[in-house]
Amino acid sequence: MNEYILGILFGGSLITGLGAISTYTVEKKEPTIKSLSRDFIIGSVLFIIIMQLLPESSSSLLTYLTSLVSFSSFPSFAAPVDDIEIQVGIPKF
Repeated sequence: MNEYILGILFGGSLITGLGAISTYTVEKKEPTIKSLSRDFIIGSVLFIIIMQLLPESSSSLLTYLTSLVSFSSFPSFAAPVDDIEIQVGIPKF
């Protein structure tokens, strides 16, 4: 996936989640679709700006976050892996 798309999704969902939690806890009401979409757009734009200012840091952050989600744990995305032969004992040179 493109790094900018991941940045948009990460920044938007992070700010959307924080906005929804603050609306629910502080104002004691459920957030509206309008406020959630506004927060997503703001978070996406802010993270794209951060990606322009700090490219190495944001790239390493996105790499770390994508490594947390292992696609091998999902059976539909798992690629077939050959069995690895493990030899024990004294090495034979």
